[in-house]
Amino acid sequence: MIDQKGGIKNDAISVFHINVGPITFKWIAKHFGYIHNRQFQDKMIKGPFKKWEHTHSFIPQNSFDQCIIEDKIEYTPRFGKIGSKIIQKRMQNYLNQLFLYRSRILINDTFLEKIPQEKGKRILISGSHGLIGSSLIPLLTSIGRHKITRLVRKVINTNNMDLLLETNKEDKKSIFWDPQYNKLDPHELEGFDIIIHLAGENIFGRWTNVKKQRIFDSRIRSTKLLSESLTKLSRPPSLLICASAIGYYGDRPNEYLTEDSNPGKGFISDVCQKWEMATKEATEIGIRVVNTRFGMVLTPKGGILQKLLTPLKLGLGITIGHKNKYISWVSIEDVIKSIFYSITNTSIKGPINIVSPNPVTNLQFSDTLTKIFNPKVSLSINQNIPKLIFGEMSKELLSANTYVIPKKLVSSGYNFFNSELEDSLRFLLGKIETK
Repeated sequence: MIDQKGGIKNDAISVFHINVGPITFKWIAKHFGYIHNRQFQDKMIKGPFKKWEHTHSFIPQNSFDQCIIEDKIEYTPRFGKIGSKIIQKRMQNYLNQLFLYRSRILINDTFLEKIPQEKGKRILISGSHGLIGSSLIPLLTSIGRHKITRLVRKVINTNNMDLLLETNKEDKKSIFWDPQYNKLDPHELEGFDIIIHLAGENIFGRWTNVKKQRIFDSRIRSTKLLSESLTKLSRPPSLLICASAIGYYGDRPNEYLTEDSNPGKGFISDVCQKWEMATKEATEIGIRVVNTRFGMVLTPKGGILQKLLTPLKLGLGITIGHKNKYISWVSIEDVIKSIFYSITNTSIKGPINIVSPNPVTNLQFSDTLTKIFNPKVSLSINQNIPKLIFGEMSKELLSANTYVIPKKLVSSGYNFFNSELEDSLRFLLGKIETK
């Protein structure tokens, strides 16, 4: 969704960008038929169909705390009977996958709803438009009823850095900063209950000296600036969640790694260590700090999975690197839900490994994708080729062998949404098997 006005009540408008293969188009829906706690409807007023009406019904059961959720869709393709024949089968399969996906999300969201929590907190998020932030905010606003403000950089073509801090009067949900020039007004941080710091330079690409400096500065300098600013507040937030990564452990074959393991060696390990140390000032004034060590995040919207999807859809399966190296992966759903869980569970503090409890080998990962997509050709790329292209980045990320366990999350009682690789990939890619 790219815009919404009026929620789900009558005459509200929702605007989406829909991707069908390489084609992106705008879908505008208008809401009608609203009945409080019972029903809302929307109809397409601009999009690919001649007609599309969707009725969402909530049907109470005998118990007051139970209901059946029913979705009814009436649609008419364009181009008459020819269009109907072409699209009918595909559309039915798409809708089946969509509602299987939604039902699983709903089941897990009800689990989160039952966790004791304080709702309506004021939360400030950096990196809110990134891969994790953009998925996290809908969960925080829907289940937690939290009030979100974005901490963002404002890009202006001017040498006057003071203009970077000028707040757009129409945008009351953003605070502007510029970590590169240590620009952040501490007074604007007053009143927040929670701060989630996810911003950082994309680590993919060839690591030139300039690129490495950007990776380092975007994490350590920004975190240090944020932590130091929190010490100046009359009422600091109770919680700071700061991103980190399992790169902290370095390349560690033949080891089971938990939050108690020592750091590794290499550039990324050094970055992660200093990244986490940069939150020290916040910890010293009594703020609960959680350092989220993310594994390889799986989502079709970005990262390594998105890069592998294009050749797979064209019938080409690709395996990169040694088949026996371990990959500590995690689905985007468990990333955002574990962050949500860390907010509600005050016993969680310090570093936590956000990874599936079931790491897989490189061969298992590629075999699972092959099983799902059945590509006509499979290609194994020697790990020396990525090293030639990406240099140090390939050695530390693509070739690293790490078997990381989410010890703290498991012992705290967190239930993983996607713990097995094949089930996770089918869920994320809309290829759920039906019984």
